[in-house]
Amino acid sequence: MSNLVRKGFIGVSVVAALSIAAAPAYAFDFSQLWPFGGDARVSDAASIEPVAGEVRYATQIQVDKSELEDVIANASLLVGDQDDPPEDTVSLLTRARLDQKRIVAAMYGEAHYGAVLTVLINGTPLDQVPLDLDLRGQVAQVTIQVEAGPQFVFATPDVRTNGQPIVVADYGLRVGDVARSDAILNAQNAILAEWRDKGYAFAEVVDRTIEADHRTNQLDVTLRIETGQLAHIGNVRVSGAKDVREQTIIEIADLPRGEIYRPQITKRATRNLQELGVFNSVVIKRERRADRPDLVDLNIGVSERKPRTIGVGATIGNTDGLGVEGFWVHRNLFGGAEKVRVEGSVNRIGQGGLDKMDFHTALVYFKPNAFGPKTSFEGKISFDIENPKAFTKRGGKIETSLTHDITDELSVRGGLTGEYAVLTVDGVTTNQSIISAPFELTYDTRDNSLNPTEGIFAVAYAEPTYAISNGATFVKTSVKASTYYAFDDEAKLVLAGRVAAGSIVGADLADVPTDRRFFAGGAGSIRGYAFQAAGPRTGAGVPTGGLSYLETSAEVRYKATEQIGVVGFVDVGGAFTSNIPGQGGELYTGVGVGVRYLTPLGPIRADIAIPLKNISGEPNYGLYLGIGQAF
Repeated sequence: MSNLVRKGFIGVSVVAALSIAAAPAYAFDFSQLWPFGGDARVSDAASIEPVAGEVRYATQIQVDKSELEDVIANASLLVGDQDDPPEDTVSLLTRARLDQKRIVAAMYGEAHYGAVLTVLINGTPLDQVPLDLDLRGQVAQVTIQVEAGPQFVFATPDVRTNGQPIVVADYGLRVGDVARSDAILNAQNAILAEWRDKGYAFAEVVDRTIEADHRTNQLDVTLRIETGQLAHIGNVRVSGAKDVREQTIIEIADLPRGEIYRPQITKRATRNLQELGVFNSVVIKRERRADRPDLVDLNIGVSERKPRTIGVGATIGNTDGLGVEGFWVHRNLFGGAEKVRVEGSVNRIGQGGLDKMDFHTALVYFKPNAFGPKTSFEGKISFDIENPKAFTKRGGKIETSLTHDITDELSVRGGLTGEYAVLTVDGVTTNQSIISAPFELTYDTRDNSLNPTEGIFAVAYAEPTYAISNGATFVKTSVKASTYYAFDDEAKLVLAGRVAAGSIVGADLADVPTDRRFFAGGAGSIRGYAFQAAGPRTGAGVPTGGLSYLETSAEVRYKATEQIGVVGFVDVGGAFTSNIPGQGGELYTGVGVGVRYLTPLGPIRADIAIPLKNISGEPNYGLYLGIGQAF
C-alpha cells in the first residue's frame, strides 16, 4: 500500500490545520450504529416554543467518548449561541458549517486526527439540507454526531533550525506523547521566541508539514525554521503624536540605535510610555529593511489622551468613617509629559464634628526624563489637618525627590523633605520643624498592582530625620514585602502573604515627635482594630505610638465567577515601645472575610473583620470598603 494511501495529509500549515478542518470530515448516518455508550447533551425540540419569523432549534451531542462531550460543546457555535436564534435557515446552516471546522479543530486539539463528524438538521445530513428550506416559525432538532476514533501519538519529530536538527523534547514534542495540536504550536512558538530573544528578530517558520499515519496512529511533524541575521535597532520614528514632543517620546522609550533588538526591549519601552499616563495606546511596530537585513527600524505609534482629567473617589468604614477625595490633573503641561496634580480629601466624616475630621490638600509636579529616560523628578507642597486619637496636627510640607529605575523590577527613590507643624498631644501644643532625607528601594515583579496573582513586592525605607524644635536626630526605617502564589493556571485560587516591620533608632520614645512614631491598626494594617488602636496606650486609653512595629497578613483569595471573588484573611501585629519589633507591647490579631467585585480597573473590596482581643472603648468589628486588594 502506498505511503499516500496509508497516510492522511493534515496540512502544510500548522496554524491552518489546527484552527480549521484542513482535511474533509467524512459524514455518515449514525442511525444504525447508535448508541456508542457515551453521554449525550440534549435539549428537546418539543420543550422549546416556536416563534414566528425566527428559526429556533434544540441541540444534541452524540460522541463515542463521553469525556469529549464538553470539548465539543465548548467549540460549538450551535451550542454556545443557541439562545440567540438565527434569522433564517441559511443563517442556521452557516452556523452549522462553521461548527464543522471548529469541532474538527477541537478534535485535533485532543489528538483525534481521524475524527468523523456529522451534523444533522431534523435528521438530514447538513450537506443534503436544501438552501430554500424555510424553518422560520419552527423548532429544528440539530444533532452533532462525532466518532472520535483513536488518539494519536507523536512519531519522531523532524525539526531543523538553519538546516541543523534540534532536540525538541524540552519543547514538549516527545516521541510517544499524546499528539495534541497545541503542543505543536507551543513548541514552535517557544523555539521562535528563544531565537528572537537572542536578537534574531525575523526568525520564522519556512516549512511546516503535519501528517497523520492512520495505520500506526502516529503524527509526523516536520518544521523548518530560519533565523535570519542578528538584528540591531536602526531608525526610531514616532507616529500619532500631537501635543507630546516626539523627541520626548523617543527618549523615554529608550531604544538606543545599534543595540541588539530583542522583544523585551520594546515591551519595556511600551511600559515606560504607558506609565506616563498621557497615551490611550502605545504600539511599537518593527519594520524590516531591504537594504540592511541586520537592522530593525521601529515605529512608535501613540494615541494621546485628553490632557486634563477631574476625578473623585470615596472610602467608608465603621472604624474610620467616610472619606471623600477629588483631584484635577494636567498630564502634559509643557509638551514633555510633565504632570501637575491638584488634590484634596476629607476623611473620618461621621466620627464627630469638624474637630474630628482629617483634611488634606496638595499640589504635585512630576517630570519624567529629568536626568535621562530612567530618572524622574517630583515636587510636592501639601497642607494637612489631622485629628486621630493620638494627636492633632496642623502642618505644611515641602517634598522633592528623584526616582531612578535600576532595572525593570528595581527602582530607587531619594529626596529631601521640610515640614512645619503645630502638634497637640494630651492638651500640650508645640511647634515643630523637621528636616528629613527619605530613601526608598522598591522591588516589584507583580503581574498586576491592583489584583496580583504572582510575583513579589518589597520596599526598604530609611528616613534620617532632624527635629529642630528639640534637637533630636533619629532614623526611621521599615521593610515590607508581599508575595502571591496561584494554585491553578487561571489564578482562581491565590494565596497572598505580607510581612512588614519598622524601627526608629537614635532617639528615645519621648524625643520622637508623636506623629513620627509607628502605629498599627486599621484598613491597611491590622483589620478589625481601629486606626492606631493596636499598640501602646496611656492610662486614659489614648494611643501613644511606638519605636517599632510588626505586621503579618495572610489571605486566601478565590475567584468564584468572572466578576465575584471571596477572601478569607488573618492579620497579626502591633506597635511597640522598644525599637526592637515585638518587645515592649503585645500582638493583636484580626480575622475576617471579604468580597471582591472584579472590574477592568481593579477589584472593589469589601472586608469585615473582628478583633480577637477586644479593646475597651473600641468597636468590636471593622468594615472596610476600597479599591484594589488589601495588599
